[in-house]
Amino acid sequence: GGMRLHALAAVLLLAATDSPDFELPPHARALLEQGRWGATPTSFRVIVLSQLADGCAAQGLARPEFSAQARACVEGALKRARELPKRGDALFLSHLNLLYGAGDATGACLDEAEHRRLSALLAAQSLADPLKHAASYVGRPFRWPADQSATLASLARFDTAHGAQLSKAPIAAWEDVLARHLDAQTGLPKSELTGKASNAALPRGCANSFLVRYTSEFDAPLASTWWRAYQTHFLTRVGPTVGFREWPRGVEKKADVASGPIVCCVGAAASAFAISAAKSQGDGALAAQLEASQAAAMALVGGEGARGVLPEAIAFEGRWHR
Repeated sequence: GGMRLHALAAVLLLAATDSPDFELPPHARALLEQGRWGATPTSFRVIVLSQLADGCAAQGLARPEFSAQARACVEGALKRARELPKRGDALFLSHLNLLYGAGDATGACLDEAEHRRLSALLAAQSLADPLKHAASYVGRPFRWPADQSATLASLARFDTAHGAQLSKAPIAAWEDVLARHLDAQTGLPKSELTGKASNAALPRGCANSFLVRYTSEFDAPLASTWWRAYQTHFLTRVGPTVGFREWPRGVEKKADVASGPIVCCVGAAASAFAISAAKSQGDGALAAQLEASQAAAMALVGGEGARGVLPEAIAFEGRWHR
């Protein structure tokens, strides 16, 4: 079963790579060209755009003949991001900053002054917070390590492209805090550090896939440590399908807006983001199995959960992740 899934995913990926056209999923194309968001929740829209930009940038690197199309895609994603209601939330600002980082990967900085301003702001907010997390949402107490990993990745991208060192102190401070907020059973970070969020003390699949994917950009050894623990406690197989649980083994809870649909204990968001996480760890075989399983699992869900621009963007970035 696993080898057949691996072979199928490799064939699908090869077909996409050999396509005569620049690849952009249909919902994503409609979004960039016409501004059509469908049922995408407002708070997730900038995440959609950063995923699309990263996927396009990676595709441009893999297929240099499409570098112009990759650049145009990133510019289109930034245009849509700038149309969103302006927010001071670190979640919004971090993924906007990641967009600028994708711009650096495809050519000249899209707006160096704004990129520098955002990076300096996010670094300052991170260091000023007692838990060394910039607040995902202004005025709300929650501190999610997964969200902060994206913040720090955006700072690392800025530093790499612009010869700066804004990320160094925030990364060290964050990692020091997390070392004191690990789940005793799994060794993975708790999903929320203040304890004020629902299920805060539990590591979660969607959070850990996100954590490994972004932490690999600024601390590869730590991401590798978490990846090994994550596989041990969350990786599961249901018949021919391989995926990651949303909740630790022995814990069964309902799906929520962060997890996406949960099918036979396999979390949609956890498994989708795990494709990029696996590739970031050089685990191409598992990434291929996850890709092959994804379409079959989401076909059971149907509706917006399977066909909307958010799952499409996550799958697209995972397919091209380098």
